[in-house]
Amino acid sequence: MADWLALGRQDWQARPFRWLVRQRGWLLALVVVGGLWLLGSHPSLRQVAAGIAIFLFGMFFLEQGFGHIASSQLRMGLRRVTARAWQAWLLGLGATVLTQSSALVLLLTLSFISAGLINLLAGISILAGASLGTTTGGWLLASLGMTLELGTYGQPLLVLGMLLISLPRWGGRPMGMALSGAGFLLLGIAEINQGFAHLSDWVALSRWQLSGWQGVILYALLGMAMTLVIQSSHGALLLVLAAVNAGQVSYDNALALVIGINVGASGPVLLGAVNASLDGKRLALLDLLFKGVTALLCLCLFVPVTGLNDALADLVGVPPLAYPLRLALFHTLFNLLAIGWLLPCRAGVARLMVRLWPAPELPDDKVHARYLDPVSAAHPLAAEQALGKEVRHLLSQYQEVSAQGLLGIPVKEMLASDKAQFQPASGHALAPMQELYQKRVKQLFGEILTFGALCKEGLAPQQREQVEILLGAARNLSEAVRLARSLQANWVSALESDNLVLQRQYRLMQERLWHTNRELERLVTASATEREATLALLAERIGLASRRDREDMELLIRGHQLAPLQAATLMNDSQTLRRLLRQLIKACRVLYALPALPGSSGTTAQSGLPAGG
Repeated sequence: MADWLALGRQDWQARPFRWLVRQRGWLLALVVVGGLWLLGSHPSLRQVAAGIAIFLFGMFFLEQGFGHIASSQLRMGLRRVTARAWQAWLLGLGATVLTQSSALVLLLTLSFISAGLINLLAGISILAGASLGTTTGGWLLASLGMTLELGTYGQPLLVLGMLLISLPRWGGRPMGMALSGAGFLLLGIAEINQGFAHLSDWVALSRWQLSGWQGVILYALLGMAMTLVIQSSHGALLLVLAAVNAGQVSYDNALALVIGINVGASGPVLLGAVNASLDGKRLALLDLLFKGVTALLCLCLFVPVTGLNDALADLVGVPPLAYPLRLALFHTLFNLLAIGWLLPCRAGVARLMVRLWPAPELPDDKVHARYLDPVSAAHPLAAEQALGKEVRHLLSQYQEVSAQGLLGIPVKEMLASDKAQFQPASGHALAPMQELYQKRVKQLFGEILTFGALCKEGLAPQQREQVEILLGAARNLSEAVRLARSLQANWVSALESDNLVLQRQYRLMQERLWHTNRELERLVTASATEREATLALLAERIGLASRRDREDMELLIRGHQLAPLQAATLMNDSQTLRRLLRQLIKACRVLYALPALPGSSGTTAQSGLPAGG
């Protein structure tokens, strides 16, 4: 036993955290046993803890039920959200009032930023609206939760909600989850109020009240820690309202707790931004910074700010002893102060965040995904939009590979030049196709497949089918690049050949490739009907080209203008080119069927198709 203790002591001294990691199972069991003993020691404490659990369970159900509604509302507003700051602000406010969860709205915003559907500037406006929208929950809790017997109202909501959940064919499952969540919320509030009403029989929390600056700072930190543990600002605020209503916490200490709760509400957003895009991380950090700066100002000016809150409460007719309502007003005042300096300076704040968190340099020169990240994969609408934009990005990389590797010209010249100006390069000027593939396509295609596999897990069957269609378009583009790689070796030797007839046949193949890419690029500005007609015409031309190539080949062979090996190679390459163009048309048929994405400008962006490069 002594040897074991000595060994454990040496291990602890050598690696301070290694021993804790090894003993985490025992430590977790100790925490569980201690928690059960503490909860079993008095019914009031157990009732408060049960109320918190029921309340958080209700928040989970409410978020799940309103999640699709909120994302749909957010998606419908994305086309206008970047136009004006007040529209984005109203969008964040409305979505938060609907879901009663600023964390959910901000996580959805992070996913849309990561998908490239909105920019950081619009995300800041949505953040400001969500911050004010979350205060409506405080008013509901303070006005109804402290006065009405909410448990009696929660029971019928639970029955109706579970009935809708059990009948999924009716299509009311999301609404059923929302109603059940509201029922659980009401039951949780009732349990917490009853628990705090009897908690003084066991322990008097009022003994721990502190006055002065020590109490303000200590309770602000306590409010922040409580919100981080509960992972719900509404849950933490409910505890504060119940405690101050039961006389367990003084009014000044409760005001400090509200300040800490506002800062702690950034915790779920920061956790959700771990795998977000760079702009998503910047927005999550800004959420913490603007609330933290406002909290510091309120702590430094605690007396004037609380005096302003009391003056406003007297002005609107809130009774002096109605502490829950005054706390709800202070919660709103805090967020109004935060929005007051954030919204007017949002452009400067966005530039500051870019300077504080610059884009890292990639360790290689390979093309990587622009719009894909795990945050977008967790939200169906954002996942589908992000994947569509990324497959368009892959199409632009195919255009680069095709222009440089088979035509030897810049991609802009391939997409914009007229036939009279079209002058493809000779064989030795073609860029190495293997190098282009490794740099521009391989890594990007792998990231698209990985994202598709991740996001399909949580999607509905219809959305999963749409993702599979987009992945099929990505596979078509990858196959087109593979066929282009197989063509290049023969094209280089044929274009450098002394046989002028062979050179001319391969020049015609280059012209066919250029013409198809240019016609597809024109579809960017075309209507849906024109796009379908053009794609059908291109597919028909590929079929006609097969018969024409065969007839031309027979004439050249009969005229002894091609050697047998040259004829066989030319025929194989013609077939390979036709397969390449068919794969390209299949991919474009999917991509051009998708709606134009918001926030784009320029000719190419009207369909969401990135320009080459």
